[in-house]
Amino acid sequence: MNDRLKNGALAGLLVLTLVLVGFSLRTPAMQSVGTADGSASSTGGATPTPSPTPTRPRGPVVFLGDSVTEGTSASNPAKRWTALVAAELGQTEVNLGHARTGYLRRGPEGSCGSEPCPSFAQSVADVVAAKPSTVVVTGGGNDTGLPAGEVSAAVSTTLTSLRKALPDARIYVVNPWWDLREVPDSLASLTASVQAAAKAAGVVALDTKQPLVGQPDLMVPGGTNPNDAGHAALAKAVAAAIGQQSNA
Repeated sequence: MNDRLKNGALAGLLVLTLVLVGFSLRTPAMQSVGTADGSASSTGGATPTPSPTPTRPRGPVVFLGDSVTEGTSASNPAKRWTALVAAELGQTEVNLGHARTGYLRRGPEGSCGSEPCPSFAQSVADVVAAKPSTVVVTGGGNDTGLPAGEVSAAVSTTLTSLRKALPDARIYVVNPWWDLREVPDSLASLTASVQAAAKAAGVVALDTKQPLVGQPDLMVPGGTNPNDAGHAALAKAVAAAIGQQSNA
């Protein structure tokens, strides 16, 4: 190879080298980020997108029921089962329980000021006004002895009205509870009516069994309302039933 060709080849190689160096300087450096197993991986500088954080319901949890829900036998409001369940759910409690009421039965005359306390069916507007994200309906035991057809219709009205007025809320209805008295034959049919109405209305029926039946240590003297231990037992049963539905 003569000197002219040799010099030309060297010049061409120098130009190619300068082009490659310039291109590398214009390309962003690949960044190394850690992976979950501790190894490194290369990215083009993109920032990893964080996983969304689950949010808790914004509205309160409203409890609709009778004296057991009202918690008149608890040593203080924080001990009643509704407060314990609300704390478990991480929501504010709104308690609309009234003694001696049911889906159909109203309270005695003058039990709510100058008027009888409303039945569950008559309390739907109060539940809706609280703007809940969760509703828990319990009770029905006070309806035993009333005409079965009327009670069944009141159960259906209560649950259907709640679902229609609160389409985005989580609505649970608990099987009717009993106490230390002899369990009436009508309780089984009442429970079946609640379950059927819940299914028709698109409401979740919770089967908590009977935490208080045959448990005198969980009841105040007289045997019709739970003591603090009884409220804790009811809270545990309800929270467990809700948890099973959430995990289903």
